[in-house]
Amino acid sequence: MLRSEHVIAHLTRGRLITHRLSKEDPRVLEVAQALCGVYAEHVGQPRARLEAELAAREEELGPRLDARRGFRIVRGLSKLLEERVSWDSPTAADPYAIRTRIFELAAALPEPPAEEPGLLELPTRDDVLSRVAAETGIESADTLMYADRQGAQILEHFEEPPPEDLVARYNVAQVQGVLYAARDLVVDLREGSDARLVFHYVKVQGLIYAIEPIPSGYRLRLDGPLSIFGATRKYGLRLAKFLPGLLLTSPWSLSATVEWRDREAYLELDSETSGLESHYAGPRAEHEADPVREAFVRAWERAKDTGGWELEPGAGVLSFPERKAALVPDFTLRHAETGERVHLEVLGFWSERNLVERASLLREAREQGHRVLVAVSEKLGTSPEALSEAIEGGVVPFKERLAPKAVLAALETSEP
Repeated sequence: MLRSEHVIAHLTRGRLITHRLSKEDPRVLEVAQALCGVYAEHVGQPRARLEAELAAREEELGPRLDARRGFRIVRGLSKLLEERVSWDSPTAADPYAIRTRIFELAAALPEPPAEEPGLLELPTRDDVLSRVAAETGIESADTLMYADRQGAQILEHFEEPPPEDLVARYNVAQVQGVLYAARDLVVDLREGSDARLVFHYVKVQGLIYAIEPIPSGYRLRLDGPLSIFGATRKYGLRLAKFLPGLLLTSPWSLSATVEWRDREAYLELDSETSGLESHYAGPRAEHEADPVREAFVRAWERAKDTGGWELEPGAGVLSFPERKAALVPDFTLRHAETGERVHLEVLGFWSERNLVERASLLREAREQGHRVLVAVSEKLGTSPEALSEAIEGGVVPFKERLAPKAVLAALETSEP
């Protein structure tokens, strides 16, 4: 992901156009390859040395791409390469303990330690370091006393991408950077798109959403960070991480209202013309990559008594055309003896408006013969009062993890 200083875009008649690099441009591929080479050459080297080399190469490579903004493009590409790096400490020792002991011994001397022995035979710098080495068993303590600083980290491993993949990742990251400051986002999933896959990424990121059936498929409305919490970076990052999941399917169209340089602007994309490529491999299973759902599945499998209820994947989308709304349950609970089915949806972030609407949909579902429970994290919402009222309507609250016991208790109290 890019930071805001790496994002480049311009306004054209109220429409926001993000910066793109072409995979067909030899100059672009040459710069991408050169940056990959810099990282590869510095495996085993300290971070400070890598950063110094990148700063030097920035002045050389930037003008090849753009005389005015080249340095920002190079920094953005470098930031994305850093995501493919793992760092290690240069020592297993505790640098804080080493430098603390060095300073303690030096402070106890009547005078600061000398560089070399003098006529008065006062303790020298080497004497202090030798004593620390004798106490800790660490040679060259002076070179390790600041090994916990970021610049001393060692580049342990670099997963080098093809230059074309780095360019494709850059183009997606530019759009993601704009979504950090989105007020809302609307996605039309047309016939032929994998709606279930898209809903998976909505759920994994814990986004506040509403679904409306439309003649050609579904309209997905996502709240942006500016619409609910103000400029909340955590939620904005999750919204941005949703985009590569959407890119795994087609056809779709997207429109978003964003704040750009203190002005309201509109971002519009579609699967046919965006040219964006996802770097996601896709989910291996419906509940994977989401800690809350994964933990719930494991806890359910370990539970000694589930009252005859069996946990299954969600049954699909429950549509309510009269209300122009829908629910997307994560799981279906089926009773082994009676065959009764109850749907369970796990919400991520939520607002008071969102929770009130969801509770209303639960009542609508009951009227149509569907039993639905909604689990809500107490930490990801903003209104304890709204949550308290919603619990009476079939909402199951949880703190860190959703417990099977809480779901089973809600099944009993929500019986028709």
